[in-house]
Amino acid sequence: MLLVAVLFYTLTIVTSATDTFGETKSYAHIVLITSPFYGHMIPILDLAKRLAVHHHVTYIVSESKRQMLTKRGFIDESQANLQVIGLFDDNNDDYEATDVHAINRIQLILDRMRKPLLRILFSTSSPSASTSPISRPINLIISDLFILPPVWEGYKRNIVTYLFVPNNLKAYLAYMDASVERVNSNEAGLDFDRLLHKTISLAKGLICNSMRDLDKQFIKELRRQTTVPGSDKPVHFVAPLMSEDFNRKQNTPDAANIKQWLDKQWAKANQTSSVIYISFGSWAYLQAKQLREIIRALKVYPIIWSLKPNLQGSISSSWINEDKHLLLPWVPQRLVLTHPAIRLFISHGGWNSLLEGMFAGRPTLIWPLFGDQIINGQRLDHELGMGRCLQATDYANGQRLVTSDELRRHVDDIFDQETDYIRKARKVQMMMFNARENSSRIDLEKIIRIAHNQVLSQTNWHVEL
Repeated sequence: MLLVAVLFYTLTIVTSATDTFGETKSYAHIVLITSPFYGHMIPILDLAKRLAVHHHVTYIVSESKRQMLTKRGFIDESQANLQVIGLFDDNNDDYEATDVHAINRIQLILDRMRKPLLRILFSTSSPSASTSPISRPINLIISDLFILPPVWEGYKRNIVTYLFVPNNLKAYLAYMDASVERVNSNEAGLDFDRLLHKTISLAKGLICNSMRDLDKQFIKELRRQTTVPGSDKPVHFVAPLMSEDFNRKQNTPDAANIKQWLDKQWAKANQTSSVIYISFGSWAYLQAKQLREIIRALKVYPIIWSLKPNLQGSISSSWINEDKHLLLPWVPQRLVLTHPAIRLFISHGGWNSLLEGMFAGRPTLIWPLFGDQIINGQRLDHELGMGRCLQATDYANGQRLVTSDELRRHVDDIFDQETDYIRKARKVQMMMFNARENSSRIDLEKIIRIAHNQVLSQTNWHVEL
């Protein structure tokens, strides 16, 4: 009876069609799993949408974030072959920064996902773990780099797994070098590092949210560093993943009002770029005195600022000109960055944000706070030349106060050399367009083919935990 059931489940997903390679294929089922952090959720969702053109795709995210993504227009319920499942993991809004120590809760947030995630993936009796069950055999799993249990359990069940690297390969190498050093020095509390190294060894390969041409020297470096986890794994580069028609689909009331405001600024400036867009990401926490220095430096410009409500109260309303300054708890960043009214992007340097700025061809001032943001900022400053990166502003350096005079000086310097920064930003933009049509398209097609081959060879179904 088990064999009959396996054959039945397999037959239900085999549908003849013509794929991008001009041959008959069978639809596979790909499961993508993300941590509940914006810089991870968005690119993995973009990848899910791309893969759903060719296969059945399930995208799993914390339920509170599924609701948020839907409200903000990221989830298109009408897309065929894409199922979005919310995980009941009690990860509500605590990933949003409320104080400088919020980053210390990352491991707790990830730990909460483990049990409900394994129930929905590998158990046939888990109605309370998610908004809906998985009803198809799983042929391929793509898991966030920091969500490890699905790779272990998938490996036990002969399901091919890949790890999604949400940043560029240089940042991945830097993180892994530090991780290996911690393990080799036998520091306390290294369970996650050791588990990560073992998990990478079980995965089939890495899917990197970057471009091959941008990271080609770091591919060579990864291959040379044989002690670094993943040095022997294939790396598929898939950026840029954002679609050009995204703004048309993100037709929420907030987006419409923001576009109207940007249109007004564009008209007031005689159809020239004049607006500074500021966003420090969902994890940023800046002291009240720092926020006041920022508004003091930039109030002469039209600005749109994505700033959490608990932080907005630090800025006096007397400093805000409602016609010129727009402070919002959340901003549809892609819509804003692609609007011609935007002159400068001030960013924390999260990789997904910088990719969106690069895709829009915007000069950028990076204000790094932690993690890979420092490396990302240095790359845009010294390697790509499309912006500037502030120094020693991160949490590890005590998050020094950047005065209004210093900030204004950086902005003025960028505007003084604006033509050169725009030229270099457009060069990076063209590199992204080229990758989308060539190297990244080829790597994406490899993933599509891997999933296609799996449905022909795989006979396993969920195994009860």
